[in-house]
Amino acid sequence: MAKPSMQRLHIRLPATVVLAVMIAACAHKNPNERVTGDGGRLFRVSSRQITVDLTEDERRALAQVQDRHISIANSLDIMNGSAMVLSQMGFKPVKKDPDLQKVEGERHKVVGVRWRAAIRTLFKSKGIPLSGKPDHESMRALVYIRPNSTNNTLMVRTRFDVTIWDTNGDARSTTVHDGAIYNCFFSRLNSILTKQTDNDTLCDKPS
Repeated sequence: MAKPSMQRLHIRLPATVVLAVMIAACAHKNPNERVTGDGGRLFRVSSRQITVDLTEDERRALAQVQDRHISIANSLDIMNGSAMVLSQMGFKPVKKDPDLQKVEGERHKVVGVRWRAAIRTLFKSKGIPLSGKPDHESMRALVYIRPNSTNNTLMVRTRFDVTIWDTNGDARSTTVHDGAIYNCFFSRLNSILTKQTDNDTLCDKPS
């Protein structure tokens, strides 16, 4: 049997390497991740966006912290108070929608070091490939106000979604399920609604 030529070996090798990379990528894929914007695998043509859905345990944890039932104020006061709290927490702009009984806001902050980012940009301009590092955080806050059908309270439901952008322009988004930011929001809201002027809560102070 004739041995394959060196030229054929050079042709087969890249395909073998590509196949191994694709198999490894599939094996390590998080089942809760959804690719909402694919920048390409073999040839990068744009940024890549990934949404990470919460697990069952994380959804249960979120359900325990994102709702409060309030009986001491009307919906307009709660809406105005919620907008004030989000502003205190560094969200800007904050928008109120009286028709939908909704308040929303955005907050952006740098999470990387600027001089390191400049050095990475220089390396990449020379064609040196670098893995992405966290660079920018965008957080979106949503507050919904609904009447509770079982009693005379108003239900306030909050949700904080966060997106981390890296130095390659790729993004990773998920819903915050840790109770700290939700407890912070409701603690501040309660202080405003009960007119506690001596409350100096500094939770989730924007950097």
